Amino acid sequence: MKRKFRNVAMIGLIAGTIGMVSCRQTSDEDKDSSAPMQNEMHEENMHDGEMENMDSMTNDTTMHSSNMEESKAEFSNEITAKAYKDYLDIKDGMVASDPEAAKKAAADLKKTYAQNDSNNIVNLAGHIATTDGIDRQRELFSELTAAMEPVLKESIASGEIYKQYCPMAFEGKGDYWYSSTQEIRNPYFGDKMLNCGRLEETIK
Repeated sequence: MKRKFRNVAMIGLIAGTIGMVSCRQTSDEDKDSSAPMQNEMHEENMHDGEMENMDSMTNDTTMHSSNMEESKAEFSNEITAKAYKDYLDIKDGMVASDPEAAKKAAADLKKTYAQNDSNNIVNLAGHIATTDGIDRQRELFSELTAAMEPVLKESIASGEIYKQYCPMAFEGKGDYWYSSTQEIRNPYFGDKMLNCGRLEETIK
């Protein structure tokens, strides 16, 4: 009788153990089967969000690229073409608040007009090339910009030059500069107010 009871108990224990293992496997299988579904839903949601972000980034990049696209202005004579390049190099030195770069570019501009010492551009370029302080250089750059305008307007043959304006320059008096791109890179403030300004005129 005892042996029979022991056998029945053993069978019950084995059956119970098999049942527990089976339930755990089923539970694990349920978890595993639901996991891909949750991941797919998550990926799908992320995909939608990423697509929106990518669309937004694409639009921003397109606008940025459009503004950054450089206009290759061509001139009726090589001297003005070289002078404009030198002028842009001076401007870039101002944007970077780098007086040494501005001095070097100004020296190049002076050489460009070396045959015409009476030219006001030569005098202003010479002053920038020998001036260390960026603030004083910017004042001279303002005068240089004004002196360059009639030369550029008379000689441009194709392409565009962008005349830009900052209302905050020189304690709110405002001032202009020329650029080969529509994007604002302010030479009067540099990184302090890099994007302060607007497109005032397109010269072509």
